Amino acid sequence: MKRTIGISIRALLLLALLMTSAVAFAQDEAASDSDTTPPFIGIRYWHHDEGLFVTGIIPNTPAAAVDLEAGDIVATVNGEPIRVETVRDVVWKHDIGTTVSLGIDRDGEQFAQALTLVARPADLFENPDYAMPLDLASVGLYIAQCNDHLLVMGALSDSNVATAGFQLYDKLVAVDGDGVGAIGEADAVMSRIAAGDELSFSILRGNREMTIKVIAEDQRRRDPRRRPPRRPHPRIEVERAYVGENIELGYGDGFVVVSEINPVHELYAAGLRQFDLIVEANGAPVEEAADLYGGDTINVAVERMNSALHFDIPVSAAPLLIFGDIAPVEQDRSQWLGLHEKQVTLGVRYLQLEPDSPYFEGSVLTQGAFIAEVIEGLPAEKAGVLQGDIIVAVAGEPVTLEIDLRNRIYFHEPGERVTLDILRNGEILQIDVTLRAPSK
Repeated sequence: MKRTIGISIRALLLLALLMTSAVAFAQDEAASDSDTTPPFIGIRYWHHDEGLFVTGIIPNTPAAAVDLEAGDIVATVNGEPIRVETVRDVVWKHDIGTTVSLGIDRDGEQFAQALTLVARPADLFENPDYAMPLDLASVGLYIAQCNDHLLVMGALSDSNVATAGFQLYDKLVAVDGDGVGAIGEADAVMSRIAAGDELSFSILRGNREMTIKVIAEDQRRRDPRRRPPRRPHPRIEVERAYVGENIELGYGDGFVVVSEINPVHELYAAGLRQFDLIVEANGAPVEEAADLYGGDTINVAVERMNSALHFDIPVSAAPLLIFGDIAPVEQDRSQWLGLHEKQVTLGVRYLQLEPDSPYFEGSVLTQGAFIAEVIEGLPAEKAGVLQGDIIVAVAGEPVTLEIDLRNRIYFHEPGERVTLDILRNGEILQIDVTLRAPSK
């Protein structure tokens, strides 16, 4: 059983890259098992806990003919609750030509709106009579949803927004004067903008608030030959890998590469992204960096495509930076715990960390056992202990040089369930493991 202790950063990333804004038209998809044209309303919408958040109204459609607006929440259809994932079940069962009653929530006020379903126009995406409302992606600005705020992730090359002054990870707080905290809210504001209008964005860059103005362009109609090439994956030689629950790193000659990273990982929150190359730590080449624990953070130099960036990452990530240098571990530098014990088996190969190590001098981690290998089929592997974990305590008792991991385990009996305090990816976890007698 695993229990997370402390605070974990949770960032739910919903990129809108190269897409028409928000959730696409679920009503507009062809039926998977029928040639029947589905009924059509004419709204663009986004997920909302209470229904469909309307992010735009398509002109000359049923939605445009009645009292529907961007920002409305469609909560029910004929009294039946509706969500993004239930559109087919709630809407498609009605015949074309049927008049349905939509339950609408507008700024906290509820009312009903009758609407007659029609067949989706065959030329919906080509006919200028059904001009799609603008959204952030359609003007070339790409953002990410991170908890309750929006971060700038990039811009379409050769677009107005690409040269307007945005920087990576700017926090988008308002569009055309309306405060926004979700992609759907921003796209609802954008739906009122026409190509050629001046568009104003309010952003936070650190503690500084800025306004960026740009003339709106509809990039969906641009020459496809102007589209930027896809970001290539770097071709690098990796000598060793670290695979964690939310991050995967590769270690090579003079670099650490972020092979995979989940938005919930603390290094993602610090600014690192997939394919980043970490080449320096606290001003020294990453493979030579020794004094990683002199403060609360480590300043890393990162190569990203053709850019050189710097990020402050938590000091708790230091074991991830040095993992590739101290492994693989030679037999005479490590201890086996679990193969030849007379009493109990844990089933790991470990390095007892020493405070005078050049990597841990002055460290907040002055004790612990670095797990170099987890033996398949033994208690540690079954409980979820991973290579790269640092066990800092057993049953609440610290693992030190004087009483190391081996001795802490020896205090317990086969069949006893003990709790290991483990440092993993900057978080302290508690993992319960049931010890057993060694195999004969």
